[in-house]
Amino acid sequence: MLQIALSPFKALAAWPASLKAEIAEFCATVLRYYPNARFRRADLLCLHAYLTRSPEAICRRYLRDAPAHDVQRIYGETFLTTLEQVADAAGVTDQDVVYDLGCGRGRNVFWLNALRGCRAVGVDLNRYFIIQARRIQRKAEIEGVEFVLANVMDLDYDDATVIYLYGTAFSNRAIAKLVGRFESLKPGTRVISVSYPLNAYAHTPMFKLEKKITGAFPWGEADIYIQRKQ
Repeated sequence: MLQIALSPFKALAAWPASLKAEIAEFCATVLRYYPNARFRRADLLCLHAYLTRSPEAICRRYLRDAPAHDVQRIYGETFLTTLEQVADAAGVTDQDVVYDLGCGRGRNVFWLNALRGCRAVGVDLNRYFIIQARRIQRKAEIEGVEFVLANVMDLDYDDATVIYLYGTAFSNRAIAKLVGRFESLKPGTRVISVSYPLNAYAHTPMFKLEKKITGAFPWGEADIYIQRKQ
């Protein structure tokens, strides 16, 4: 009897750590963020949009078929509990304009807008992600978010007060080129990068490192750097 009762726990222990982490993250998302009706509606629409096609598979196909652009190399998402850590560390408020570079299906953008009240802009090269995110925005009747189909290298960030860069998903050459474009950012703009401090890619130091934290991601933990343009 005891052996039968314990068998589900043995099965759970055998699950991959990444799967257990994603299940724990989903539970935390529902408990912590779904009380916010605006985010709940957007996130449920987002989950429904990708029920039969995973964003990872969509991205792999895009990267296989798209012309070489040497920008993105893999697909990655940020746990929303980690995004909350990042927003707290960077002091994101409803006065900010936040750009999410390589926004994928747009969950970060919807979360930032709903939970922090800021204007949030998602940028991605993948047309499918942008079309779906705009469709969700229309269905949920959400204001204060924008989804831009573009190469992150081709945009100006004049109105940005915060930029989030999931550096792990980008090639080293792309990060170096992007840092070059960041030379024109307004002083005081906060740039958050995952895995790499941006001064490592700059010819001359242009960022002041304000904080370094550790956050959880679907694939494990990584350092996150909160930097301010000097």
